[in-house]
Amino acid sequence: MASISLEFKEGTDPVTALDEVKQAVTEFRNMPADAEKPDIARVFRYEPIARMLVSGANPDELRVLAHRFERELLDRGIDKVDLIGMPDEEIRIEIPSAELERLGLSLDQVGARLAQENRDIPAGRVGSGEVERDVRGVNLRKDPRDYRDLPLVTESGSRIELGQVATIRQLPREHGIFLEVNGKPAVELLLQRAEAGNSLKAAELFNGWLAETRPKLPKNIEVAVYDETWSLIEERISLLLKNGAMGLAVVVAILLLFLNARVTLWVAMGIPTAFLATLAALWLAGGSINMISLFALIMALGVIVDDAIVVGEDAYAHHRMGEAAMLASEGGARRMFWPVIASSLTTVAAFLPLMMVSGPIGKIMFDIPFIMICVLLASVVECFFILPAHLRDAFVHDPAKSGYRLRRWLEDKFDRFRDGPFRRLVTLAVDWRGATVVLGVSLLILTVGLLAGGRVKFTFFPTPEPQVLYANVTFASGTPRERVDAFLGELRRSLDATEKAYGSRLIQQAVAKSGTLSGELGTRQGDQFGTLFVELTPPDDRDVRTADFIKAWEARIRQPAGIESFVVSERRGGPPGSDIVVRLGGRDAATLKHAALDLQGVLRQIPGVYGIQDDMPYGREQWLFGLTPSGQAMGFTVEELSRQLRAALDGRLVQLFQDGPDEMEVRVSLPAGERASLALLDRMTVRAPTGEWVPLASVATWRTHQGFEALRHAETALAVEVSASVQPGQGNSNDILNGLASDTLPAMVAKYGLHWSFEGRAADQRETMADMKVGLVLGLSLIYLILAWVFAHYGWPLIIMLAIPFGLGGAILGHWLMGIDLTVLSMFGLFGLSGIVVNDSIVLVEFYRHERDKGIGVRDALINAACLRLRAILLTSLTTIGGLSSLMMERSLQAQFLIPMATSITFGLAATTFVALLWLPAMLSLYESAHALIMRIRTPRTPAANTTTP
Repeated sequence: MASISLEFKEGTDPVTALDEVKQAVTEFRNMPADAEKPDIARVFRYEPIARMLVSGANPDELRVLAHRFERELLDRGIDKVDLIGMPDEEIRIEIPSAELERLGLSLDQVGARLAQENRDIPAGRVGSGEVERDVRGVNLRKDPRDYRDLPLVTESGSRIELGQVATIRQLPREHGIFLEVNGKPAVELLLQRAEAGNSLKAAELFNGWLAETRPKLPKNIEVAVYDETWSLIEERISLLLKNGAMGLAVVVAILLLFLNARVTLWVAMGIPTAFLATLAALWLAGGSINMISLFALIMALGVIVDDAIVVGEDAYAHHRMGEAAMLASEGGARRMFWPVIASSLTTVAAFLPLMMVSGPIGKIMFDIPFIMICVLLASVVECFFILPAHLRDAFVHDPAKSGYRLRRWLEDKFDRFRDGPFRRLVTLAVDWRGATVVLGVSLLILTVGLLAGGRVKFTFFPTPEPQVLYANVTFASGTPRERVDAFLGELRRSLDATEKAYGSRLIQQAVAKSGTLSGELGTRQGDQFGTLFVELTPPDDRDVRTADFIKAWEARIRQPAGIESFVVSERRGGPPGSDIVVRLGGRDAATLKHAALDLQGVLRQIPGVYGIQDDMPYGREQWLFGLTPSGQAMGFTVEELSRQLRAALDGRLVQLFQDGPDEMEVRVSLPAGERASLALLDRMTVRAPTGEWVPLASVATWRTHQGFEALRHAETALAVEVSASVQPGQGNSNDILNGLASDTLPAMVAKYGLHWSFEGRAADQRETMADMKVGLVLGLSLIYLILAWVFAHYGWPLIIMLAIPFGLGGAILGHWLMGIDLTVLSMFGLFGLSGIVVNDSIVLVEFYRHERDKGIGVRDALINAACLRLRAILLTSLTTIGGLSSLMMERSLQAQFLIPMATSITFGLAATTFVALLWLPAMLSLYESAHALIMRIRTPRTPAANTTTP
């Protein structure tokens, strides 16, 4: 058996690609003679909703119930239901080799005769008009008892029927998957939704069906629902909605500190307006409400009011200075038009490249830049076309007298701070501009040093605390299933002992699966495989961390001899693949296996690395045969002898037919007792092309060879992948991969002559970071062009953009203070931050330009601009920080992987707020002095006029 997986580039039409693949396979003419027709299919992605276990009855009753439940759930609207633990059945016809020899027939001949007799064939039509009839030859048997009277021999007046020489039974196919829960056989129904489906709606349908069905079930039937993925989605959505509500309350509270209640109301009204417009755009684009899109909306809470704050604060300030309501509201929109346009476009330019990120990360995170861009555009429209009219009404109607004194007290306090301590601080920063600039750059170097020195590490995509564990075991190929089942029982015993040792309920469900592996290795099936699927209680409901539970469990497990691999792994969220995946490529499978084992030995010595395995397990010992000279003289060929051996050992497939919802096989073979004995090959006889029966030992020679269960190729080359996971807090995957690349893998190349590459999440990281580098250049270029266009100046945009590295430094410092690693979500936050942090600088530079246009000197213009825009800068920064503050303080383990992005924006914006208010005026002062000096040097002096008269 073989399979080929093709992954196409993004943007490829899947229907066209599927047709081209089918055509290429059809034109391939080198298929083996006995090969079945290749099955070519497009892989459709489905998302799990929940799993349901049905137990308490015998396997036949479970089969009937499972099929009934499947039909009912599909009729209710569930997109897909998979049945697990209910192997397909077959009608097995077993004929002893002695009977075959007595009859003078081979299994191939018996199979051919049964296929000819057991048919349902149309034979045409007879008659015409009303008397026309169809003629059919029907001799199709679906019950094992009906096969007994099929004739095998009808020559020389004798008739030997199949039932006289064969044992005929209906039984599960070999190497099937069997489930057990609490010592009882069970069948699992895996409910899934289509990629465009709604998990919560599907869960509602399922729960409704469950409520109706459970009371009608027989008393002995037990139905258990577990691994409810939809509930995890609901919990995360509720968590984000709660944090969003808290963030909104903080934003409104901050606005009330600086603006009166009516202005605050109309500024805050921009939030629902922009959100509704964004949700409409998301719906039109085919998006959905999920954890990432909700996080993007929370992140937009503070950013969404920035434009309205800038316009509203300017209009409010002018109204307080005595301007009429109409003039103040219209003037605020007019004066702040270009600064708002510039700040919005720069933020859009920062988020736009994130939409170009490809691969799994690009698909996961696409909603963030899309929603942020929609929010910003909606905010611009609202603050210029809707807000001014509301501001005019707010200025016309004075605040209620009950709040007037408090409002006046807050205004007086702020004015005193702005005109007193803050003005003196800005004056000091401008007067000592060299020291201010050097101090800022020094602090930036120190913060970046945290990253360069390894104090802050990078983890590509952190996984939330897992709730599901897989204990996968692989025995030596050929191990009886009974030994695998016995070890699964040992796993369950040690699991219960571990839970008991902790003294609290930690296990929600444990399901033993015999004949398969779970998790990322779930496609491998065979008698030597087994897995224990364990669902723990939700992470927030227990004090025991999953990694600690795994260590305690593994310490209690008694492993028997014959195990090739035993790994306890966690279900991982985010992009597929393990933390460490090293692909080794070469020409020789044995060499690659030795290299993989050496690499696994190195990984086991690294602290924090666990779940180490490779995907090239040893198979059972192979017996390879060749023809003897006498066998060749008798007319045997390797193909002919292989066909007889395969029919004897694996059985010959006679027929396939549909029996209700099941596909039934009819297979003829030797009895299981004969096939189970290695001595079969010593006493087996085969039928020569001449018709005589000869001992197998006389026509075949044998030698042994250690084979592999599966050989895999990647990019057309033979390859093996060694994978492992890294426990957070005890190791860093990037550091480990760098160590392997610098020392271990070059030595292995010299020793084994192979080639290697990092795959899995490391490959996704390479792809994502490459796209981000291109996006960084594009984003910074767009930001510079926008600023140069708005200010009609080449130097000022560069000064404004100097806030971006300070935002980076603030983000790194924030990760260090919070004790978390930088992640790909942090990088997304830094991209967005690069557009947000320049907004404060844009507003300050715009007011500086107005002050200079009035004829005020550089020093005084810079100080005045900083003081005049203090309220707007504080408001825009504090509202963005406040909107994310509740999420940053969230202690739920389900939200931890979102915190790095919030940390990047919060701490980066806090740092650039001080940069905009203090460091930027000092830097602008230096720039203006340098510019003036350059202009004096470049301008030639004009000679003094000669006043001497001739």
